[in-house]
Amino acid sequence: MHVVILYNRVSAHDSAGDLDVLKQVVAVEESLTRLGHSSARVSCHLRLDEMRSVLKSEQPDVVFNLVESLGGTDQLMPLATLLLESMRLPFTGASTLAMLKTTQKLEAKRHLLMFGLPTPAWMTDQDSGWQGLRSPDAIPATAIIKAVAEHSSLGMNDDSVMQLANLRGGDESVEARLAKRIARKAADLGTPHFAEDYIDGREFNLSVLATNSGPSVLPSAEIEFTDFPDDKPKIVGHDAKWNEHTAEYLNTPRRFTFTHGDQPLLDELQSLARRCWEVFGLQGYARVDFRVDADGQPWILEINANPCLSPDAGFAAAVAQAGLTFDTVVERILHDAMR
Repeated sequence: MHVVILYNRVSAHDSAGDLDVLKQVVAVEESLTRLGHSSARVSCHLRLDEMRSVLKSEQPDVVFNLVESLGGTDQLMPLATLLLESMRLPFTGASTLAMLKTTQKLEAKRHLLMFGLPTPAWMTDQDSGWQGLRSPDAIPATAIIKAVAEHSSLGMNDDSVMQLANLRGGDESVEARLAKRIARKAADLGTPHFAEDYIDGREFNLSVLATNSGPSVLPSAEIEFTDFPDDKPKIVGHDAKWNEHTAEYLNTPRRFTFTHGDQPLLDELQSLARRCWEVFGLQGYARVDFRVDADGQPWILEINANPCLSPDAGFAAAVAQAGLTFDTVVERILHDAMR
């Protein structure tokens, strides 16, 4: 079988998060060779007429889609799958519709609420108050400001988390002051942002892989916040993900071992991850990120369609914990794309 590995074009000046796609390309390419498939790399860009010609000339049996952004933004990522769908080429991972619903975090939240799934309340700089509150009096005490459609924890640091009591005072409401903070962050980073109820608790990542009998949830991973000072927000910010020389990176290890008392929570997380796969119509592979509050209530933060496949990323770690090889994963993803 001939497989085109489609990925977003990068340069030496790009961030570590952007350059990570090249690690994924190499890992998938080597796996395809071991599995006996031929492959060709194709870097994706916004000149879609040229992309169409290149893809036609390759005549792939299937496209392994590793495109994470286009034109410098994650918001245009679904254009790659839209092109493939227009050409009726089979491709791995999520459809355009699923990509649109999951890439846009506010759309994902609305979709979760429509199906009765728990997600933290949120507010944009255009809102006069909080959206998605579990009850009218459940106004958040702490907020975290995030990018609406960019991933890799873009711009997320300790200053992204704020106590809303500190915004009180003067003639403006807390919400009005928060809206200004959101707008300022959006202007600084050049992309829309929103505020989310900050869940101060445990963080879990659950990876999901397609099988012939439906989605299989891989072992639950918890991110530990080791030796964090009491006044330091427990978040997986940009440094924790990409800056190997920072305390945040070194002190946020991943663990897969739990006590017997955690089993009911782990069962609930697995059930919620499987439900997310179903309601978003995911395919191939995915990852669902959770926070669990002090009462043991899980909250869905994000649904990651086509998560990172780098050998040192969370999905690969969950695969290894499940006793699977990377080749088995690639084979399953390809098989799901061809169904």
